[in-house]
Amino acid sequence: MLREVVSNDWYVVFCLSSLVIVLVAKTIHPFRFSEFLKLFANTNYLRIYLKEHSFFDNFDALLYLNFCLNIVVFGWISYQYVLFEPVSMSLLLFSQLIAFIALGFLLKIGVELFLGYVFDLNKIFNILTFQQISSYNFIGLILLPLNAIIVFGVNFDTTLIKITAILVLLILMAGMMKTIQSNLNTLLNNFFYFILYLCTLEIGPFLVFYKVLNRD
Repeated sequence: MLREVVSNDWYVVFCLSSLVIVLVAKTIHPFRFSEFLKLFANTNYLRIYLKEHSFFDNFDALLYLNFCLNIVVFGWISYQYVLFEPVSMSLLLFSQLIAFIALGFLLKIGVELFLGYVFDLNKIFNILTFQQISSYNFIGLILLPLNAIIVFGVNFDTTLIKITAILVLLILMAGMMKTIQSNLNTLLNNFFYFILYLCTLEIGPFLVFYKVLNRD
């Protein structure tokens, strides 16, 4: 039985919205955007902007919005064409999903900063959250063209969807390894707290999300 073909009109809207958001971020901060594109090539971006980092300035906020938009679109594609069956789109549902993702990640980052304050590890957790925000924003930039290719180039090819999911996980792991590498001594001196953090705030949410998807 053939699957129902979902209209691509929504994807056009989201793709154009993401392009506008990224263009605004690039226009406002051209040099920072150029350095951000080399996030995993060297340490310049983290070294320069960590010192003047405030919790979500306008550059981070714009790219974070782009990340939330594209991760929801990719999640929707994966839900329909890899995990379950196609379902109809609605602006209300997409808005709710974007708000849920945005607030969920912000809550996670807020908890990390609070733990840093409680355990007197403000410096290491500030570095960690800045690296995480940068990784999320970088994923948003990567997903923008990949979502477009999946929708308009290869007609929802499941192989490319799976490759994209693996790429997202690799970027998250690379960001974590970069943080560990640059703060190895501090992490070793607080190894118990670091393991507790990994289990509760990094691995735990993905396990819960997996359980929810496979509940039925």
